[in-house]
Amino acid sequence: MKKYILLLFLFAYTFGYSCVCSHLPSVFNTYSKSDLVADVTIVNVHPAENKRLNKKFYMVDVKYNTIYKGKKVDSFYVSGSKLIGKKYYGQMTSCSLGFEIGDRLIIFHTYGKVQTLHYCTPRINEKYQKKFLESKKILQSLSYSPTKTNYKNFVVDTQFNSETGKDALDQFDGIKPINSFALLEITLDKDGTFKNVEYIKKLDSHYDQEILDYFKSSKLLHQDKFKFFEDEKFILPIHYYKQDKSNKSFISTVFL
Repeated sequence: MKKYILLLFLFAYTFGYSCVCSHLPSVFNTYSKSDLVADVTIVNVHPAENKRLNKKFYMVDVKYNTIYKGKKVDSFYVSGSKLIGKKYYGQMTSCSLGFEIGDRLIIFHTYGKVQTLHYCTPRINEKYQKKFLESKKILQSLSYSPTKTNYKNFVVDTQFNSETGKDALDQFDGIKPINSFALLEITLDKDGTFKNVEYIKKLDSHYDQEILDYFKSSKLLHQDKFKFFEDEKFILPIHYYKQDKSNKSFISTVFL
């Protein structure tokens, strides 16, 4: 299973999607560069109020269940075509989204002159309930931390072998933590090497120190693609996956 997780991560990281965007498995990377992060429910779907925009968009009104950061936006223009009454509004494109009244999701939104949602808007849908509930716990912890998330999309080297599907984190297989995720604060030198690594939140397992020691000795992949500054910091989430049939429990930096 881990082999497919990491191959999916590498594929998404390299190629992205047809809507000219790339959703990394760790959607939490976008937290710090998003203006609004919130758990919302769609309460109304209607034609775009601006006649100039209703050829490309329809609109949704939202109710806020939890705001993790930012100020409310009550209505959004949505990229896509929607049948409202007996007429279609908006335009179908590769960036289209189809919302219905009652849909609930977590959005990572950047303010603009026109507040829009589209395929490239990072989001987590409630229909994936396990992932949705886990995301809410992680976002709550992120909202308390002054350290920025991994918005530059650094990739920490876990020595993944594409032929065997194994990586260095396999040494922690069978782990039985109390918490379902951990958060590491990584401090960089100006050359991108790790200056310091410490916990913001622990898994609370007998492997906590060994996990910390491993990441202290790790490094970033593709350092030449980034510019660093002295004492730059970012948060790295570590996710725990329970035992599934014959597969042992394991940890990963990839969020499914």
